[in-house]
Amino acid sequence: MKTLKPGATGSEVTTLQELLQQWQYPCPVTGVFDNETEKYVRDFQHLQGLSADGIVGKHTWDALQDSIKLELLPFRLCETDYAEAARTLDVEVAVLKAVEEVETGGGGGFIQIGYPTILFEGHIFWNQLKGRGLNPEDYVAGNEDILYPNWTKKFYKQGMAEYDRLNRAKNINETAALCSASWGMWQIMGFNYAVCGCNTVFDFCTEMQLNEGTQLNLFTAFLRTNGWDKYLRDKNWSEFARHYNGPSYRENEYDKKLAKAYEKYSI
Repeated sequence: MKTLKPGATGSEVTTLQELLQQWQYPCPVTGVFDNETEKYVRDFQHLQGLSADGIVGKHTWDALQDSIKLELLPFRLCETDYAEAARTLDVEVAVLKAVEEVETGGGGGFIQIGYPTILFEGHIFWNQLKGRGLNPEDYVAGNEDILYPNWTKKFYKQGMAEYDRLNRAKNINETAALCSASWGMWQIMGFNYAVCGCNTVFDFCTEMQLNEGTQLNLFTAFLRTNGWDKYLRDKNWSEFARHYNGPSYRENEYDKKLAKAYEKYSI
């Protein structure tokens, strides 16, 4: 498919508009790339974590035709989810959208149906085993990529490959393994299950598997229990980033990214 820009006409635009309708955007099929079509394209690009420039190039075409992501559409957040969470936290919807963009890159809370986005942390698994009276060194041989004493990103696999790492860790100790992954679109560590209002990490993971709305509820509880929602109300980006991302937030400029994203969504 060729690259389309606002003002384009023809059969490719018709295909674009039909695909947007599949993604539940009420885009009229006119064959004309008008302002309304551009708005829906930008909304879709944001949802997919793409550059929301309104230009339909290869990446946007690929995303529009991604059947797996389309199947996940019923599990995605909607505006009412944002509005309810914003009322609960007494913050602006734009604030939540800013945090989502910076923390998830628009990647969403699921890899595929039933499989929330996760990232397994081998150094956390090391400490979780120690906390349960197990010597991590007894399990390292053959598990060097899932069990190590210090943080490193060199063993990250992304996508479903993270579940391969998680499942191997579960064979050593299931509870410790589930506590050692970050879960969902807000990437909350499993060991925070109680802070999120869950009785066990198994309850936490079950909630994470339902939809992005329940993931947002867990995130809301996580912020309120920790008292970090006050930083979002005050738009104190540096303090929020310091608590949520750790003291190295400055290196990644999380505070600046949050401020910039908020400006975009508050317009």
